[in-house]
Parts: sequence; structure tokens; C-alpha cells
Amino acid sequence: MGNNLRQIHRLLWIILAALIFLMASHFNLAIIQGEKYSERSIENRTRTISVMGSRGRILDTNGVPLAYDKTSYNINFYRDPYQTGEKWRAIYTNIIMETIEILEKNGNKVIDELSIQKDENGELTYYWGGITDEDAIKRRKELWCGNMTISEDATAEEAFNTLRQRYMIPDDVDYEMAHKVLSIWQEVQNLAFKSYVPVTIAQDVDANSVAEITTRSTELIGMSAEQSYTRVYPKNTTAAHIVGYMGKVYSEEELAELEEKGYSTDATVGVSGVEATMEEQLSAAIGTRVGKQKAEVNSRGKVTRILESTEPQSGNDVMLTIDYELQQKLESALENNIKIIRQEQEKLYNQNYAKYEEKEQDRGGTKTKFASMGAAIVMDVNTGNVLAMASYPSFDPNMFIGGISEADYQALNDPDTAPLFNKAISSASEPGSIFKPVTGYAALMEGVITPEETIDCQDEYTPAVQQGKAPGCWTDYPQNHQGENIVKALKDSCNYYFYTVSDRMGIDKLTKWADTFGLSSKTGIELPGEVTSHVANQQVLYDNTKEINGGQLNSKPYLVRLSVEKQLKKYGLMRGTYTDEQVERCATRIVQLVGTSTNIGPQIRSIMREELDIPESTSYARRWHQEINSILYEITWNRVQTILTGIGQSVTAVTPIAVARYISAIANGGNVYEASIIKKVVAPDGSTVEQNDPKVVSTLGDTKGYLEYIKEGMHEVVSAEDGGTAADIFTGFEYTSDIAAKTGTAQVSQIDLENSAWFVAFTPFEQAEIAVVVFIPNGYAGSMAGYTARDIIQFYRDRQKQQTNTTVTTPGGMVE
Repeated sequence: MGNNLRQIHRLLWIILAALIFLMASHFNLAIIQGEKYSERSIENRTRTISVMGSRGRILDTNGVPLAYDKTSYNINFYRDPYQTGEKWRAIYTNIIMETIEILEKNGNKVIDELSIQKDENGELTYYWGGITDEDAIKRRKELWCGNMTISEDATAEEAFNTLRQRYMIPDDVDYEMAHKVLSIWQEVQNLAFKSYVPVTIAQDVDANSVAEITTRSTELIGMSAEQSYTRVYPKNTTAAHIVGYMGKVYSEEELAELEEKGYSTDATVGVSGVEATMEEQLSAAIGTRVGKQKAEVNSRGKVTRILESTEPQSGNDVMLTIDYELQQKLESALENNIKIIRQEQEKLYNQNYAKYEEKEQDRGGTKTKFASMGAAIVMDVNTGNVLAMASYPSFDPNMFIGGISEADYQALNDPDTAPLFNKAISSASEPGSIFKPVTGYAALMEGVITPEETIDCQDEYTPAVQQGKAPGCWTDYPQNHQGENIVKALKDSCNYYFYTVSDRMGIDKLTKWADTFGLSSKTGIELPGEVTSHVANQQVLYDNTKEINGGQLNSKPYLVRLSVEKQLKKYGLMRGTYTDEQVERCATRIVQLVGTSTNIGPQIRSIMREELDIPESTSYARRWHQEINSILYEITWNRVQTILTGIGQSVTAVTPIAVARYISAIANGGNVYEASIIKKVVAPDGSTVEQNDPKVVSTLGDTKGYLEYIKEGMHEVVSAEDGGTAADIFTGFEYTSDIAAKTGTAQVSQIDLENSAWFVAFTPFEQAEIAVVVFIPNGYAGSMAGYTARDIIQFYRDRQKQQTNTTVTTPGGMVE
């Protein structure tokens, strides 16, 4: 009995201990751990969402919008990071395809940026966003293969098929649909390290798509419509090169820089134009301006409740110096001018078909190029502000919204017309006779001529010639260029006059004044892609401190090296065979002698001995060093190069924007301004963040009034009475007496129809306000480019007159 009682007591104690343990465990789970698990549960159901304001507007000088953000809806895809495996990949792929069908039936575009594309032959190839650097391509492929878990050895076709299988795309789905589906999965993988961030698969979608996708949200798992902003370029092609466009960044360096500033990795940023240069002012995507929302989401990633929120800040507006109406007129005038020139070229070509065909055959059958592109600028001469800037042909930046197709992008990069290329700042060409005012002013300031001194044209200028044909004047009737002073020489554009004064002056003094006019430096225009103009000298012709192939400002040194190689191979036939490496090394060393001494014959013989084992006595006896020296003459600075530079030829190359500020300096009395296209930056509250004031970078120091002679010579260029070179274009023109101008025709080949055409002008003559510069490659003749300038001056002066006539003075003397 006692034993039974003890056993019962023991059992009761065991039961009691178990109950106490269970109660303690329950207390721990329910009370102590409950809060912890609750916090984890909340964390698993919440995510932080970046919220952006609108990007700043780009406005013309009068407040006309050239770019702005409009409220729109994007379709986002959120893949639950816990829903993985083949089953969920198949489910999501079907959802993606259904969504694409909804969007496309309503006319929307879906992202289609897979790094595998079809080439022109229909073969699959890797595509890295236009990157050409081999090392960058290699790194990009490594990153992509790592992201997509694809072997780096896989061909593009193998990679594409592997991805099709992985993401369970049915075999009967066509290439186009499969490509879009994989493009979306690629974006998901790119953001895999931020699994809580949805991927935008379509931008600015229509209301019908938003409604259908929203109402079907229970079956279209992960798809949602989110309010956003879409960039709009309301003026389409007008001012496209100025405004620019937006796109994604692909370069690793740029991505790293953006991340440092707080941008998301999939951010869209300014790629060209003001969109690019003023990115930090315009952007609402910079980290400090991005708002944050802590939101509760359901299992499908849909926001159900906002827990915390900080408001985003919009970007600043950028107001330009561009006048939209003037910009429209300039683009229209330039396009019409190019059509006029092309019609004239075609007429002359057909009339003289046999002559031009023979010239084409002489150069291997390459057809004659007619005018097809051009640039024009209107600048405020008293500030350097650009009032209008045209580059023809243009493009529509709206094409880039939501991603541009490869076919469209290739069309915009057509080498014959280069629509994306801003020819006003990124193209440099021989200026021809529009350079003569620089030469004339430099000669006056250096005292090598006086305003009254006269020179008679002799056609060919023989004093500077050591070998070859002497350069001549452009006219077949040099008797018409007699008694030329500086004014008459500019009016007649007499080459012989400017040969003479350039020869007297020398290249150093000439380039010094070209530098002062701003023709050897960038203008400071707030646009990407400006190239630096350069005026010819030995370093521009050939710089022996830089690589022959790729390091020079022109192709002549490379062509000269090829000629030297050809000559050396001839010597090799007499003495034995040399390897290509030997010949190239020898030719390179010989070319590098240029500019080191006036007598390089001994060094040439020494190099030939060292590299080709040719005894110096042999090369001296046969005068081989002289033959080679005559080849090197083409890249050796000499007096002929100096006089050619004086008329805007040799290897001088200038940009239209640099010419605009040079002509402005003549017109305003001697101030060379930094070119500008930005008027001011305005915050969302209307306050001015930044005001752009004119900046003088150099002055001409015209204490003796020599600019008046230059201006008078330019004034007579358009005068029919004085027989100026542009008189025909301006005969009967209302404002001819109030214009100064200069024509420039630069020879680019042996076919005259291919000459480049320049025309520069300013108005009014006495108190100048604007300068107009027109550049038309293959434009035949400088005077032909005058049509654009005439139309712009007509528009500008007519509008001034109209504004004056509509201004009324009230009795109290106030103007309203």
C-alpha cells in the first residue's frame, strides 16, 4: 500500500513538473518570443519603396516647354522571392506573356532590351548597348553571364535557348515574344540583389491596359499598375540636339558614379543634350530628392497600407537662351537651303555628266556626294548666348521613351546623314575664306600691312614654293583683283592678297591671333560632345610626340608613313626582301624625324642602315634620303602651309560654334565670349537657383580701330554695287545695307560639287545684335549657304519691326 502511494506521489510530481515546463514554454512562446515573431512577420510583409517627384522642365527663353514630365502609369512586375523553382517560373512566364498581349493589343511598348539580339543576317549575337571597347565588352559579358548564370563560353544562340528552357517558354512561342519575356526576366535578375524592388516592364500605358491588368490582379500575380512620370518632348524634332534625350546607363563607371549619388541601378538619366549636361539640376532621382515609403504588402507584392512616408522633391527647371520661334525658323531655313543646293548640284552633275564620271573613275568609282546635312547657329554677339542652333537632319527624342528599337537606333546612326550627331558643335572642317578676317586683322595688328596698302593679284603665289605647284587665286581673272587693300580683298576674297600677308607674318603670329579669336579652344557651350577647333601649325600637321596612327589630328602622317613604306619596299627589291615589320618600324622612325631638325638627311640614312642594313654610302650615293625627304615634305611645316592657313585651308578645322563666337567678336568690337545655352535654373518654388551671366574669355585689344576695316570689307561682300562674292543672294533684299558677311568655300576633293560651304554674317551693321553661321558639308559654294542667313535675318528683323510697331506709348509716357 505504502509503495503504491509513493508511486502515485512520484507520478503526480512528474505530471506537475511537466505541466510547469509546458506552462513555462507556452509563456516563452506566447509572451517573450511573440513580440519577436510578430516583428519578423511585419518585416516579411513590409518593404521600403522609393518615391520620386517629377523631373525638371526644359524651357526656351520665353518659358515655352521643350521637355517636361507628365503623370502616367507604368506596369510593374514583382516576383515573390519565395516563389521559386520550375513551377513558379512557368507560372510567372505565362503571366508575363498574358500581360504583354494585353499591353500590345492596346498599342503599348514592352521593354525589349535583352543582351542577345539578331544581327543584319538574322543571326543571334550578344549586344552590349553600343559599347565598342574590347575590355569593357569582356567585363560586361562576364557580369551578364554571372547574373544570368550562363557559361561565358556559350554562344548567343546557346545562351538564348538555355534561357528559353530555364524560364519555361513553350516551344510554340515565336522569337519576338520569347525575346520580350527573356528581356523582362533579365531585368528581374539584374535586380535580384534587391528582391523587394519591382521591375518596370512598360511605361506610359493607356487606361484600358491599366484597367484590365488591375481587375485581373488575382490571376496576373505580381503585375500592378503604378502611377509614375513619363518624359514628353512636345516640339518633337525641333531643338532635339539641344534638349537631348534620356536613357539607361550601361557603363560600369557611370553606374558606379550614379549609385554614389543615390540613383537606383535602373534609373533613366539624360544621355545627350541639356538632359545630360544639366542632369543634376533636372533630376528627381538623386538620392537626396527621392522620397521613401515604408509600406505593408500582401503576398502578391501589392501595397495594402503606407506605414511611414517622406515626400519626394522634384527637379529644378532649366531655362535656355534658345528662342523657340527663331529655332523653328532656323531649322526650316537650313533644310530648305540644303534642298536648293542639292537641286543645283544634281543639275550641274547631269549637265556635265562625262566630266564628273571621269573624276569618279579616277578615284575608284566613288560617287559624287551632294549636300545632305548641315548646321547653323544664331548667337547674341553681345553675350555669347545661343539664340538658335540647328543640326540637320534632326530626330525625335520621343523615340527613346521606353527604349528605342535596334533598327530605329541604327537608322539614327546612318553615317551619310548622322541624325543623332550635333554638327553645330561636334563637326570640325576647313573654314575656307571665312578665316580671312582673322588673317587680315592679325596682319594689321602685327604691322605687316596698313589699311591703305594695296597688292595686285598675280594668280599663283610663287615666292613660298620650294617644290610642287604654287597655290593660286580662286578667280580665273586675276586682273579683276588689282589694287587690293584689306577692305577690297575681303570683298573679293582674293587668295593672293592673303597669301602675301600670311607669308609676311609667319605662322606663329597668325596662330596667336587665331587663338585670341577663340579658334583653338572649346567655347564652353553647355552641351556634350563639343570638339576643339584647331588652326594649322607643325603640331597640328604632324606631332612627332604622338602615335602616327590614331594620335594625330589628321590622317596625313599615317598616309605619309604608308608612302615611305612603299618607297622602302622598292629599295628592298634591289637589296633583298624585308619583312613588313622591318619596313614599318623603319618608316615609323623616319617619320618621327619630322620637326626635329631642318636637315634630317643624315638621320634618315642612319635609320635605314640600322633597320634595313642599307649602307649609308649606298643611300647617299643613290640619293634615297632625298627621295624620302620629299615624301616627308607633306607633313613638314613650310611657307606654303603658312599661306594656305591664311586662307583657311591646310589642316585647319573649326566648328560652327567656334566660328559663331569669332564672328561675334568682330561684330561687338573685340570681346570673345564663352558660348552659352543656359539662361538660368529655377527651383520648383520659382526661386532662381543659378543665373548665367556673360563671360569674356579674351579681347582683341582693338585700340587702333582696325576692326572697322574688317567689318567694312565684310559689309561689301553682300553689296551688288561693290560686286561682293555674296551679292547675287542678297540682291533686292530689304536689309542688305545693314548686313556684314563672308563666304567660305573649302575644297575637300577634286570634284568641285563636293566643296564644303560656309556663310557667316551679322546684323545690324552699326550696332550688331546677332551673328549667323551656316555650315553645309558638300555644299558646293559658300555663297549658296547664304540662303539660310538671309531667311533668318529677314525673320529676325521683321519680328523686331513688328514688335516696335505694336508697342504703344501711353499719355503718361509709360511703355506698355
